[in-house]
Amino acid sequence: MDNYYSIGEVAKLTSATIKTIRYYDDIHLLPASHISPAGYRYYTQEDIWQLELILLLRYLGFKVQDIKRMLQNEIPVSTSINWQLGIIESQMSHLGQIRDILAQASRQDDANAQLNYLHDIAEIIHKSTKQRQDLIASTLHASFIEPNVPQDWKEHVLTTYIGFVPEEHRLSEKQLSAWSQMNALLQDASFVEEIQRSLGTFWQGVNEQDIEASPWQKKYTRITKTVIDLMQASKTEIDPAMQTAALDYVSLFQPADTALDTERLQQFIQHSDDMSSERLNQWWQLLLVMNPSLAPYADAQHMIKRTVLWLIAHPERVHPGGEGQ
Repeated sequence: MDNYYSIGEVAKLTSATIKTIRYYDDIHLLPASHISPAGYRYYTQEDIWQLELILLLRYLGFKVQDIKRMLQNEIPVSTSINWQLGIIESQMSHLGQIRDILAQASRQDDANAQLNYLHDIAEIIHKSTKQRQDLIASTLHASFIEPNVPQDWKEHVLTTYIGFVPEEHRLSEKQLSAWSQMNALLQDASFVEEIQRSLGTFWQGVNEQDIEASPWQKKYTRITKTVIDLMQASKTEIDPAMQTAALDYVSLFQPADTALDTERLQQFIQHSDDMSSERLNQWWQLLLVMNPSLAPYADAQHMIKRTVLWLIAHPERVHPGGEGQ
């Protein structure tokens, strides 16, 4: 037939299989322009051009039903292209994450370290945000909470640990690496003992003074937010409002009705230093990598320490009742 091509000829011209061309006809994506009395399909040059367009769209990842709707003008071509761009960008991001994980694993010291790293990543990478929060929080809770801690404090600390976990569904290479390093620290009994020892004085005070978690946490949050707000207003340790906030913060860790003096402030600094060993600093840095939104709170802790050191050097600014003048 003049100006018509058999299905076999079309297959040769386009590199599509005969089976594929028949399938596109059956679903009315590319109907044959002519069917002979014997049932043979024939196509025009325009049909071939249409098929080449379909093959290109399939190569670009478009679904058959979307191509059909696009060619029948049910959805704008620009909309379909934007959809596909979004899908491809997501796939590229996923492949980039796989590459980063493998690259990080290859940098581990030996085969065991590489497997341990991949195991740590496998634990959290496919979990939902809620599942990941529960996993990490329970891991931290089991390592850091002593058995004699009151129940309301256990619940409070667990909620705090959940807040440490970022809400992004997909973690970056740095976040995954940070979690692997945190996990390695948690497997080190000496590190767990170190952090439990650093928290021991606080838990002792909680038990001895029967401090309730909720009121304490509200005061802690209010004071920390005050410090963050003052820092955002460019206030420093020489500002009276910052000094008041720092003294209020120190008072949180003192027995009730305790008058603050330089000795108490020095004890606070000593305890702060005990919480600043090389490995503990590494831990807090990794936590900031896991959740960068915690950075203002870390900065507030540093400002409070700077302010307390300033007050120790200027004892006349320390009010016996615990308020900065």
